[in-house]
Amino acid sequence: MRGYDVDVLVVGAGPVGLTAAWQLARSGVSVRLVDAAAGPATTSRALGTHARSLEIYDQLGILGDIAPHGTRVNAFIRHQADLTSRVDYDFGGLTTRFPYMFNIDQVITERVLRGHAASAGIEVEWKTRLESFQQDDDAVTAVLRSGDGSAAGEETVRARYLWGCDGGHSTVRKTLQLPLAGEAAHTWLIADAVVHTNLERDGLHWLFPAGGALMLFPFPDPGKWRLLDTTGEGDAEHPGHIARQFSTKLSQALGRDTVVDTPSWVSKFTIQQRAVPAMHVGRCFVSGDAAHVHSPASGQGLNTGIQDAYNLAWKLAMVLRGHADAALLDTYDTERVPIGQALLASTGEVMNTAMVDATPGDTRNADHSFMRRLIRNMSGLSIAYPDSPLTVPDPASGEGPRPGQRLMQISAADAQSPGWTALRARLRTSAWHLLVFADSKHATSQDHATAETRALPAWLDKVTISRHRLDPHEGVRDSDGRVHETLAATGGDWILVRPDGYLSARGTGDAGLLAALDRLAARLSTRNGVGK
Repeated sequence: MRGYDVDVLVVGAGPVGLTAAWQLARSGVSVRLVDAAAGPATTSRALGTHARSLEIYDQLGILGDIAPHGTRVNAFIRHQADLTSRVDYDFGGLTTRFPYMFNIDQVITERVLRGHAASAGIEVEWKTRLESFQQDDDAVTAVLRSGDGSAAGEETVRARYLWGCDGGHSTVRKTLQLPLAGEAAHTWLIADAVVHTNLERDGLHWLFPAGGALMLFPFPDPGKWRLLDTTGEGDAEHPGHIARQFSTKLSQALGRDTVVDTPSWVSKFTIQQRAVPAMHVGRCFVSGDAAHVHSPASGQGLNTGIQDAYNLAWKLAMVLRGHADAALLDTYDTERVPIGQALLASTGEVMNTAMVDATPGDTRNADHSFMRRLIRNMSGLSIAYPDSPLTVPDPASGEGPRPGQRLMQISAADAQSPGWTALRARLRTSAWHLLVFADSKHATSQDHATAETRALPAWLDKVTISRHRLDPHEGVRDSDGRVHETLAATGGDWILVRPDGYLSARGTGDAGLLAALDRLAARLSTRNGVGK
């Protein structure tokens, strides 16, 4: 390669940028992570973390660091006149270990991610702004300005790739001239405050005082709630007035005196419902709010951004480490642009419904149906890539996860079985994994392997799974058969799993496996020169 200082320059050290930089560093890629802010955020923005993001945190091995700081939300609770309607979370057959929403302050999520990024050698360069950049066939030339903004702080950096995780006002997106297409919708008011109420704290509440709708989201902190007023009324510069306003509206909606303390944070904003038509141009990429902005009503921003980063990081790493051609990066657009576009429709529906006080009785069933559909969509569990170039179509329709779907379609109880406990640990590396189901009582890692499959590519880890005893270094012993049963696999079957936990292919026997590997190798071909 000619003339570069770092493999990837990541702009923006929020949760998306931290995830991006950390995952690249874990894969041996050199990274710089810069942010124009003076330091870490001290007030929360995102709060809700959904099931698919929790699955990612578990696969990354950080769920244990996050879990003690949050609270589970198990239901939507709608207050209309004298009727309170509760709909418990039901993902409609989408099995997960995390059948709930998890509320955690974004400040804490970022702190956990910064700690793990630092352990991989990534330190955030605060007070460092991306001023401009241009790209050529070999690299991106970026101008950074650090410190007090004087000329003395200017630096030119050559990076093989530039990754913009720099929010809704993204410098990267604007420079690439990627249109953020959509519309400005309503103006809402948000405040974080202690509320003196006996409302159930395991639910997200919708209330309807005169003139508009309120939403309440519980914080993990005792008595603290995030309050959202869809009328947008009030002066965010006067927190005391905002407290009185919310007290009056809540008292009216609940039919009893309710006191709201002075908020610790207040923000009024105009909701933007917009997304880009492409998420990369040449050697430059955008993720998270830099690529799609939408209503906060269903809490998708942080979650979708984390999933963007998790999708792209392993692909960039494969290209930079010489395991794939740069054409692999086109699949980032193929897989993630439709997700951003779909969010506009789903969050728009949430936004419009949240503002409507339906008439009790006639619309109750429709109301419940909407909330159940909303819960399913919010979870992220139904996101799949069946039409991706990295998915090998499977003509057989059977039980268990299919190509393009999540591998981890398991309950919490199954996840704690001996086989799944061992397999989940094996899947925490950032490699592709070939799961091979042995049918011999004397299974070893050499079973079910022709001469060709023994010489697996460097980016693919093989894991033999057997109901019988195995050396832990050679495979996974599924002593109670839960891995076999939940994956609908028997002896001789195999499953090819991407680094982000989605199935690329599955089948039976060596012939099908070799055909799938050949197809995948063609998609990852380095014949045109890796990273050029």
